[in-house]
Amino acid sequence: MSYIPGEVGASAIQNIGAYGVEVESIIHEVDTIEVATGQPRVFQANECEYGYRDSIFKNRLQGEYIVTAVVYRLSVIPVVHLDYGQLQELRLHGGQPKAQEIRDAVIAIRQSKLPEPAELGSAGSFFKNPVVSVEVFRQIAASHADVPHYVISENEIKIPAAWLIDQCGWKGKTHGGAAVYEKQPLILVNRNHATPADIMELSTLIEQSVLEKFNISLSPEVNYI
Repeated sequence: MSYIPGEVGASAIQNIGAYGVEVESIIHEVDTIEVATGQPRVFQANECEYGYRDSIFKNRLQGEYIVTAVVYRLSVIPVVHLDYGQLQELRLHGGQPKAQEIRDAVIAIRQSKLPEPAELGSAGSFFKNPVVSVEVFRQIAASHADVPHYVISENEIKIPAAWLIDQCGWKGKTHGGAAVYEKQPLILVNRNHATPADIMELSTLIEQSVLEKFNISLSPEVNYI
């Protein structure tokens, strides 16, 4: 999860993740203030209702608590996940890669395809990767043999939203001041003084085209405020 821009509190709300790892795996507790009363409350990890880019703070209790601190519990024994995409190349070197080597690789991958926040504003990964049935996946694979995918269970397959968006021709396209980032179509960027309406309308247009082409509904990762 190296080089993910954002705040500590947001990590606990969003359940941020990358390359096969989610922050819920190391969260011990979340300190909050209840908006209505100003009273502090500590949520244990098992109370946060964590899911894929989801938590109790994004849904059932959205807007009701302000996160003030997060307690992470780290392991002194490295837990390595190298099954995701380009990180698999680290296995080729033999032996167990060091934590710094994994971090360097993750940063290099992110820098190669994601905009620098200080140079180009974005909302990060805008859409969740949809999970579809095996039947739906087979229908897509019949005409797109190269479709990337990750097996979730015997009945479910996850397909990268970026691939679906790219197949619909959105990479680099603009709408008002907003645009789909040319190196990674999962990212919506502020190319030219984009308004909130520009971003929301572009998001809706992308969702409509993916639904029409693949019969798959995309869901935003972001919250509209």
